[in-house]
Amino acid sequence: MSDTRSDHPHLTTVVESAIAGFLADPDRNSLGPGHPEPAWSDFLVGYSRGDDPLYLTLKEVIGDFHWSPAEAFALLYDGFTDSSEETVLPAELTVISWALCQTEATRAANRAETAFPSEHWVRSRLFGQAANVALHHELLDALAARGWAAVAPGVSEEWKEYFAHTDRWASSWSERHVAHVCGLGTFGLCGGLITAKGKAVRLGSLVVRASIPPTPRPYSGPFDHCLYLSRGLCGLCADRCPAGSVDPHGRDKSACLHRLRVVGEEYVRERFGLDGYGCGLCQTGVPCESGLPQP
Repeated sequence: MSDTRSDHPHLTTVVESAIAGFLADPDRNSLGPGHPEPAWSDFLVGYSRGDDPLYLTLKEVIGDFHWSPAEAFALLYDGFTDSSEETVLPAELTVISWALCQTEATRAANRAETAFPSEHWVRSRLFGQAANVALHHELLDALAARGWAAVAPGVSEEWKEYFAHTDRWASSWSERHVAHVCGLGTFGLCGGLITAKGKAVRLGSLVVRASIPPTPRPYSGPFDHCLYLSRGLCGLCADRCPAGSVDPHGRDKSACLHRLRVVGEEYVRERFGLDGYGCGLCQTGVPCESGLPQP
C-alpha cells in the first residue's frame, strides 16, 4: 500500500501522463473503424478529498442512493470487504475526475445541425465513450502497478440507474456532480457541466486510496458559469434542443430520452448505419460550447 502522505505530486503525474498518452494514441482515441480522426482533443483533471462535505450534499440533491467516495470504494475495491478488520476513512481517499474535450471538427459538425446530431458527434458518443471506458481501466492498471488501490464507480457493474425514463432519472454515481465537486465546472440550464474548456466534454472518474490536495473550486455556487441561471442572460441551449426538453422551470428528461433513444436511434441507424444514439445540440452552437461563456 502506498504511503498516503507522499502521494502528491507523483500520483497526479501518473494520472495526467496516462491520459495524455492515451489520447495521443490513434489506435485508442479515434472515431471508429475507417475514421482515424481523434474522438477527443484535450482534457482537464480535477481532484477532491473523499470527505468533501459536498458528497453528503449529493445524497440530498440526487438521492440517498448516490454513493459517497467511501461507499464506492468499500463496495467496489477487490480485496476490501465489509468483513475486513481494516476501515478506510473518507479522508484517506481522493476522487479524480476528468473531462475529455470534443474536437473542433466534431463541434463544428454538430454546430451546423438543428434537428439531429452529426455523424462526428454520434461517433464520439459511441467510439469515443468506448475509449473513455477503456481509459478508466488503463488508469486503474497504472495506479495498481504502482501500489495505489482505486475503483471506477461510473463504469462498474454495480452502477445503477434510478427512476429511469422519468424526470427523476438519476444514478448511483453522477459523473457531472462528481466533476463539480472536483472543481471542473458548474451546471448549465440544460444540465450539462460548463468547464473551463466548455460544455462539449465527456466525463469520467476514479476513487483512489491516496491523499492529493484538492483542486480549488473557482466558483461558489452550482450554476455560476451559466449565463442564464446566474444572470438571466442567454438561454440558447433551450432554443437548440429539438425535443423542447430544456426549460428555465426544469428539464423534461423523459422528452430528452425519447428524442435520444427512440427518434434518435432510428435516425442514426438509417442515416449512418450505426447502432447507437447521440444529440449534443445543446452543447454546441452556444456561448459555453468550448469555454466559459462571456456575457
